[in-house]
Amino acid sequence: MRVSTPEDCAKRFSDDPSIAEGTALLRRVPPRHFFLDENLGRLRPSSAAFEDDEDGDPMSVYRQDIIDAEGGNARRVLAGHEGYGLASLLTGEVRSKNQTVHTSPLPAEPSHASVCGPKPKSTCRWFAKQAVWVVNPPGG
Repeated sequence: MRVSTPEDCAKRFSDDPSIAEGTALLRRVPPRHFFLDENLGRLRPSSAAFEDDEDGDPMSVYRQDIIDAEGGNARRVLAGHEGYGLASLLTGEVRSKNQTVHTSPLPAEPSHASVCGPKPKSTCRWFAKQAVWVVNPPGG
């Protein structure tokens, strides 16, 4: 079930105010979603990397603060995802685009969270341009 309106997000994926604005949210980026941006002079994620998940669930991310508190390394969220890069957006950045940030731990990954809200192309493009590589993609 696709959840994309602010009202749906407020009900099913309410914003967690305990997640600080400066918290880094990590997003796995598959090879098909990064390219050389000649204007920026670097590889960057494409806007498609910041769409909701293919199954209709909100965009999955991983909280750097939880990984750090556990003494972990951000690379752990890339296990089983050979060739992927790992990009970061700040919680405040995604909230500024009418998104909620909802803690949704998985059994194998307690840092998992969801970013819920409408993601028109303009928002996804903005996310892509704001994103910072935490783990560069191969060749980047």
